[in-house]
Amino acid sequence: MEKYKGCLKGKRFVAENTAGRRYLVEDDSDLFYFGIGSPFAIDENQKIFPSKAYRRMENKTQVFYCSGTPYTRTRMTHTAEVLAISSFLAKFLGLNVSLARAIAAGHDIGHVPFGHLGERFLSGKIGNKFRHNAFSVIVAEFIERKGRGLNLSYETLEGIYHHSGDWKNFNYDLPQEYLVTKIADKIAYTIADYNDATRMGYVLKKNNDFEKLGNSQRSRIRNIIQALIVESAEMKRVSFKESRMAKIFSNVCDFMFEHVYAEADEDIDFSILERAYRKIESNEFFSRCDPVIVFALLSEEDVNTLANENSNIAEKLGVKEVIRSIRGLKVDDFASFPFEKENFLASIF
Repeated sequence: MEKYKGCLKGKRFVAENTAGRRYLVEDDSDLFYFGIGSPFAIDENQKIFPSKAYRRMENKTQVFYCSGTPYTRTRMTHTAEVLAISSFLAKFLGLNVSLARAIAAGHDIGHVPFGHLGERFLSGKIGNKFRHNAFSVIVAEFIERKGRGLNLSYETLEGIYHHSGDWKNFNYDLPQEYLVTKIADKIAYTIADYNDATRMGYVLKKNNDFEKLGNSQRSRIRNIIQALIVESAEMKRVSFKESRMAKIFSNVCDFMFEHVYAEADEDIDFSILERAYRKIESNEFFSRCDPVIVFALLSEEDVNTLANENSNIAEKLGVKEVIRSIRGLKVDDFASFPFEKENFLASIF
């Protein structure tokens, strides 16, 4: 593998070419110009990691709600695994590690309680697809820091926005670091979720395609990464769709969505989500707040508390710390969030 090291260094995104931030902060520019850190390292370490949104991921399900064991993933532990894979790939391929890491750190800060079931629930409320990738950008730039936002670099935000969806039809006019993190996300959750599904009894016999990837979680990730590196070197761009390993991986992704995720969602009492949502709509504490935005920011413990308590406990919820930031915001304002560079810069930069 040594011969493939740095094979995509010519496609590395150069930090000095960043489109910038919404507003310049003096300490940010000092760190950048004195060479202490790139703008993307600042995004990761000084903006995303200390944020409320990042901390909320500890209390949000990855797949298996109320598993009864500390060993199933949360959104936060999933994010740590995406960080590890994306930073390794970016470094080995010669891409911008800081940009890949910043995207990975923030990619799921807009995820809602109860994972993709919660996302589908909110989609039903707005009559349109609720996209956690877009909401991650909204959380970062319009809700964090009492509405001032984290003020992330444009490329970090754009990479977060593009992390979701099919990795096989990527717009190669975008930085390669976006695709590295996008694929790292798929690798991390597919292999780890299978590991958790087996632990939780959702997989009763070994899946042949998973066994073809390797005989353990560690060997599967290693073999996938190796195949991705070789294919990317041959294609002269980040690529993972042509090799035998890529096709097997695609099959196991399909297996997880068709069998494991659907079954895990059925184990969650959907009425809890509905009862909590109605409490948000009727409680004076949430006046002038869009119930969709409130719900999206709740922890799962908050949802259960709202659904099952009769007393007025709204002020005891963790979401109370961001209520002022979301009053007046409407999810409809972000329904067609513009992410072509020119439109995006014009709209919020």
